[in-house]
Amino acid sequence: MRNNGPFDIGIDFTRHTVLRSSDHDEIVDAVTSVLRPHRLRPAGRTPPSCVLQHVTIGGVSATRLRYGQSVVVESEPLKACYLVSVPMAGSASYVHGAQEAHATPSTATVISPHEPFRITMSAGYDQLILRLDRDLVERVCDARAIAGDRRTIRFKLGFDTASARWAIWAPVAQAFLASDPFLDRIQHSPGLSVHMEWLLASALLEAQPSTAPRAVSTMRDATSPPYVHRAEEYIRTRLAEPVTVAGIAAHAGVSTRSLYAGFKEHRGVSPMSLLRRLRLERVHQELLTAPSGSVTVTEVALRWGFGHLGEFSAAYRRRFGETPSTTLARIP
Repeated sequence: MRNNGPFDIGIDFTRHTVLRSSDHDEIVDAVTSVLRPHRLRPAGRTPPSCVLQHVTIGGVSATRLRYGQSVVVESEPLKACYLVSVPMAGSASYVHGAQEAHATPSTATVISPHEPFRITMSAGYDQLILRLDRDLVERVCDARAIAGDRRTIRFKLGFDTASARWAIWAPVAQAFLASDPFLDRIQHSPGLSVHMEWLLASALLEAQPSTAPRAVSTMRDATSPPYVHRAEEYIRTRLAEPVTVAGIAAHAGVSTRSLYAGFKEHRGVSPMSLLRRLRLERVHQELLTAPSGSVTVTEVALRWGFGHLGEFSAAYRRRFGETPSTTLARIP
């Protein structure tokens, strides 16, 4: 079923209808169950009606929500998730902390977990809401970042659907909702669902301005000297091999002192810290996607160069907020 709006939706949302109702309490309970507790009141005299449709995959869900009348929704901070609301028709006014936005098919919104919000929706406002778990976004941010506090990731509220930034995120969201057969495949494939939710969160962090710390760059830029890029390339192509600072410096063609100084100035992290971070990311991805019983945490850690398992476990927990065995146990 195709829909007008910022992008086409390939799946038939009518298959995923949760509620069609004009009962206020029933509407609030149903929307709360898929999004979060909130207060709902009609903006006029007519009681609201609601059509609610919902699908979920791992740490991501998609909700189609339409109220028949103009309504006001108020909520305390989300705490546990981020909501990307894509207007398909109609308009709404958002107040989120100190930010305000007028949502139409040309302006989507991103609500962060940290502040309360109020939405005044016009009659017939039709929106697609992508819900991303806060833990997912923070883990992806932590895997990309070289510095900063991942606990304070706040996105800009307004998201221009005609911008180049939207062109980064929208194709990923469209792929998620491309067709019912693809959606069914993702829902029954733990490994594929992990990659899809990770890609959605990564694309949002890449596309929408936020307070997230900057990502490790693999692209050449005008301010970084060539030896930094040579060193990065050397590190990334030898993650499973023994690597020393002397070896990195020799490949880059500089002294170890110059290597450390260049990384501190242009990357904000030492070469070996970057190596450990990238190795942890590889371990994390392998543990997430490994078939049940196929590997152990020790095997994966050793394969990616972690010889001291106690230090590895502590670093992994600091990075991803859970133990390696907990990650591995997610896959049935």
